[in-house]
Amino acid sequence: MPTQLLGTGSADFASDTANTATTSYLIPRTLFPQVMDAVRKKLILRGLAARIFGPSSIPGRTLVIPRQAEFTTHNVLAVNRVGEGGEIPLVQSEWDSLTLTPVKYGARVGVTKEMMEDGILDLLSYHAELAGYEFADNEEALIVSQLDSASTAASNNVANGNATIPVSDLTEAMQNLEGANYKPTHLICGAEVVNDLRNIDTFTEADKAGMNDPSQPLVGTIFGMKVLVSNNVTSTLAYVVDASHAFVIAEKRPLTVERYADFARDTGFVVITQRVAVSYLRAGAVSEITTT
Repeated sequence: MPTQLLGTGSADFASDTANTATTSYLIPRTLFPQVMDAVRKKLILRGLAARIFGPSSIPGRTLVIPRQAEFTTHNVLAVNRVGEGGEIPLVQSEWDSLTLTPVKYGARVGVTKEMMEDGILDLLSYHAELAGYEFADNEEALIVSQLDSASTAASNNVANGNATIPVSDLTEAMQNLEGANYKPTHLICGAEVVNDLRNIDTFTEADKAGMNDPSQPLVGTIFGMKVLVSNNVTSTLAYVVDASHAFVIAEKRPLTVERYADFARDTGFVVITQRVAVSYLRAGAVSEITTT
């Protein structure tokens, strides 16, 4: 009789043969009508771009940015002392250019009509929102790659065999920028480097509130630089940058979301695309610090 009460077709129970060892099967189960999202990286670097060029600034396939050459003794517009009645020397600054060609990135998600009818949430909209985050994550990875290329091109790499980052590495990286007339504005750190900073008493006392708030990407200031942590940066690396000159973004097509239906397959699709390019603007505006 108890078996008859449970019912073989009951939607409320997982088993009709449960005993004292499997009583959990007798407990009705509820599917919570909301997805618990996975933890996500804090994406912060786009806001540090020296300039973001939108579609209106890129009428063709590529963007060519005229760029005054770095000031050196060979190309600086010289100011000469001129004697009375003497001819004023002809001088001219040197120029070069930076070319960016946006690349298309895309993703497509398909959801059957049955899933849309029976699901507990709008799967197409959910995946469109998720794709937005993934595209932003991809863009940040492109930025970090350019920071690495810039420091290599300028030979601004500070490396040591220490397990923790010493203050001398920070000051050397800052000197690399300041010696080339740049101003260190931000220190972008991987997770291990920022942990080292949190254990340097001088800085944790000076910026205790910021340094100990892990919910914020800004974790304090060091020598006037804003300290940011990014998990797109290798955990043992850090970059000292002058944000006014470090990198630029050319976005021919901003993040675009389009929907369409395939009636033959009774399926709805969402297509997400972006055409973007990232490049360092001036190599000397970036210095990389490597720890172990």
